[in-house]
Amino acid sequence: MATDGGRFYRVFENLDELVSVVETARGVLVSGSCVVPRGHVLDLLDDLREALPAEMEEAHTILEQRTDLLVTAEDEARRMVEEARAEAARLRAEAQDEAEQGLALARGQSESTLAAARTESQALAQEGRAEYERAVTAGRREHDRLVSDMDVHQDAQARAEQLLAEASHNASATLAEAGARAQRIGGEADEYVEAKLAEFAATLTKMLRSVEAGRGKLRERQPAAEPEPGPELFDQDAASG
Repeated sequence: MATDGGRFYRVFENLDELVSVVETARGVLVSGSCVVPRGHVLDLLDDLREALPAEMEEAHTILEQRTDLLVTAEDEARRMVEEARAEAARLRAEAQDEAEQGLALARGQSESTLAAARTESQALAQEGRAEYERAVTAGRREHDRLVSDMDVHQDAQARAEQLLAEASHNASATLAEAGARAQRIGGEADEYVEAKLAEFAATLTKMLRSVEAGRGKLRERQPAAEPEPGPELFDQDAASG
């Protein structure tokens, strides 16, 4: 069996031979026709047909059977379309069933979650109200305590101010009394000193008079002589008179 390369080579040789036969054929006068050897040309054509690849024959057969193939392809296409439509309908139905089941499941879970959330919300609300009431109670107690402490502080401040005012008043009165007493004691001291000085002056005057009387007696006993200068006596009565 000849190879594909040999077949193609024979095809080209036969074609070249046919071209050469036609070119060298004797022409017919007043015509574009020519006279070629029929037997030789037929042999070349038979050899050319044998040299053609089998695929060309199969292609020729396929071309002849194209109508049947087209009909078969159309039938197959319609069958595939029908099967695809049926499969699509089945898948659509299954998807719808799954969607409905998923929706029902989601609704159930949503209702369960919502119920749990409501329960938790109510519990939190109750706890919040209880905490609020405890905070309000504690705040009121603290407020009452602070108010009580404030009242005590205000009372203590008022008492302190009262005691301070009384102490200031007592201190002022004590200072005034002490000043008056000091003035009185000073006056009494001055009077006492004045009396003592007057008494001492009187005593001193009496003593001077006694001394002068004694000197007079001594002068009377002695002969007359010039009197010696002596100290001048201080007569308090004359000075005061």
